Amino acid sequence: MNIRSYYYNCSPDYIASIAPDLHSEVGSIIRMLLRRETQAEINADLLWLFSTKDWCYDIIPANTAPECPFDLDIMQSMDVIRDKNLRDLCLTSSTLDTRWHSDYAKRYGNNLVLVEAQFGKVEAVFKDFCGFRIAYAERRLALGIEIVLVDPPRYFAHRKSAVNGMASFDIAKNTLATIGLECPIWLVGVEG
Repeated sequence: MNIRSYYYNCSPDYIASIAPDLHSEVGSIIRMLLRRETQAEINADLLWLFSTKDWCYDIIPANTAPECPFDLDIMQSMDVIRDKNLRDLCLTSSTLDTRWHSDYAKRYGNNLVLVEAQFGKVEAVFKDFCGFRIAYAERRLALGIEIVLVDPPRYFAHRKSAVNGMASFDIAKNTLATIGLECPIWLVGVEG
């Protein structure tokens, strides 16, 4: 897959200040994604790709196979991934009793990076941004990364009814510009 980026209150240089390889690591994960028929398959692939790069995760998506799909070329079992996961790192708030979790999280020294992959309704993007804002207000978040499809109707052309109201790159980008958050967010669009 190809990647499109929008930097909100951040830049590639800022991302490199968190971790020199962070930008290329996330970019390589997106480029390794394969074209899939459903959102659930994309989410399962992201779990394998992020977790093998030592990112913690919130949940294992439903119907995720116990072994990585052969075409992703990852030689790690679900047991290994489960054993090293620190789910609490994905909490968006340490002070509120929201129990919201980001999809993925990784700490680079004292810098926490949270990732949300949103292949659902656009309303869920607002919740993701709110979670980033809360974590940033608590001085825990260095960067929020929101992953969305650039053009859902084109990507899922075979399932037009399933993409009605789905989050997209342009909607997420315009939303960020409209709601005016202070936190740094890297919007990552998946094109394929």
